[in-house]
This record gives sequence, C-alpha cells and structure tokens, in this order.
Amino acid sequence: MNTIKIHTYIVFIILNIIVQIKSQICEKTPQYGECSTNSACGCFHIIGANNDTGICGFLWPTCSRLLRCNSSDNSCLQPNTICVHHPQCDDFPLCYPVTMIDQKMCPPMENKINLKWKQNGITIAGGNGFGDGLNQLHAPCGIYVDNDDDSIYIADSGNHRIVRWEFGADEGEIVAGRNGQGNAIDQLNYPTDVILDKEKKYLIICDLRNILVMQWSLQNSQDRLILIYPIVCWGLATDNNGDIYTCD
Repeated sequence: MNTIKIHTYIVFIILNIIVQIKSQICEKTPQYGECSTNSACGCFHIIGANNDTGICGFLWPTCSRLLRCNSSDNSCLQPNTICVHHPQCDDFPLCYPVTMIDQKMCPPMENKINLKWKQNGITIAGGNGFGDGLNQLHAPCGIYVDNDDDSIYIADSGNHRIVRWEFGADEGEIVAGRNGQGNAIDQLNYPTDVILDKEKKYLIICDLRNILVMQWSLQNSQDRLILIYPIVCWGLATDNNGDIYTCD
C-alpha cells in the first residue's frame, strides 16, 4: 500500500512540473543520459520511478546549493524542487530546482537536426599569402559579417588596419588604419576585433597595443572617438540596445 502511495505521489509531481514549466520526461534512459539537443543537459532519475524514468535537466548545478530530500518520504520542503538521484553531488537523493528542467534550457531531442559540415570550404578573403596588398591579409584576428551589405569587416592585425571585403571580391578596401602602425588618432596598432554599431555608421575597434577601444566613423574618416582607455582588448560584441561588450 505504501508503494502505491509513493508512486502516485511521484506521478503527481511529474505532471505538475510539466504543466508549470514545460519540462520533459526521459524514459529508459541511463542516469545523466542524453535527453536534449543541449549537450549540457542529461537525465536525472526520479526517486521511486521505474524503467529508468527521470527528468531532463541541466547537468551542472552547484552541488552545495542542493539540499537532501526528506529521508522519510523523499519529499522536498523547498518550493519548486523535485527529488532526484544526483550521485555526482551526493549519495543521497537531492532536491533539484525545476527551473533547470525547462525546455527552453533543455530542448527535447525531437527538435534535433542532424547537421553535417561540408567537407570543403571556400576562401572568401585573402588566400594570396600573407602581406599588405589589398588581396592579402596578415594575422587576421576578428571579423564582423554585415549581411545587409554582403560584406565582412576584418581586423587585419598584422597590417594594423581594418579591411572591408565584399563577398566574391578579389581584394578588400581599407576602411581604418590607412596611415600605418602607430598611436596617433588616425593609426592603429594591432587591432584584434571589429564590429559595427547598431546604426552601422561607426566601426568599433579593439586596438590592442594602443590599449583602447575606438569608435571610427564610416562616413567621416576624421570623426574618431576613444570609448575605453586603458584596456587590453581582444574581443567585441554588441546587443540590440547598442550596448558594447568587451573582454579585458
């Protein structure tokens, strides 16, 4: 009789979680087995369930934050948690947060598309040995793809310049750093990355050896502004609000 009560309780918990957060159940799946298109997710066996049944959740929660289940009935006193096996953290069952089993974090395997890399690529910029010619690059580090303009912007680090290269073109166009290596306002010194601002009016450039991030106008070559100094910058990104992210 007790066994029946426990199983009924577990099924209730599972159904309740599905309704609230759109999680998925993994059946006949080994502990930590693959259950999602996200490789950071795995199957956590539910206490008392049969046939290796569990929930698909994020594999790497912080162990110290997971509390043990109630030893008498394997329940969880903490809200929004479910009792599962997690032997990598503890030999005893643990209360796992249901926020980490949402399908937004762990999409089901049925959404998985078997993609394969093409066996051969094509050169879209450079390919003529290293050098400073317009058809050459020297130690390029970062690129920005402008889909609206069918072109890419390349941080041509070894040539201390930013080059715009149209898709299918035989050579590029220097858009920043025409005056050679240096620390003057119109020079660059080993730029490592480049992006366009939200309005695509300015280049944002990581100028590594000049230890700064610079804004460089595409319309007016004299319009330049130092945004961050000093910083040993290697990469750039921007979001939909136009905010800039950089690594130091």
